[in-house]
Amino acid sequence: MTAELPWTALQAEVCMNVANANFYAFAAEAERLAHWVRLGVVSKSTAADYLNESASYNQLYFEYGADRIQAVMSEAFEVAA
Repeated sequence: MTAELPWTALQAEVCMNVANANFYAFAAEAERLAHWVRLGVVSKSTAADYLNESASYNQLYFEYGADRIQAVMSEAFEVAA
């Protein structure tokens, strides 16, 4: 058995980014859908429904809390406004 060495800052960052990949992907999709709302491709309510379903399906409300997920959605739509 080998002794574990302390992690470097880069190693910890990589590990956390992988662990948070679903959250980052959700934020990117929120921005993309907000852009489509601004262009008139989809309605805001449809985009919100899609994002809500995605967050529920991927258990993001459980992992990150409803307030944080709703804030991501809200920020994306505010930027697109």
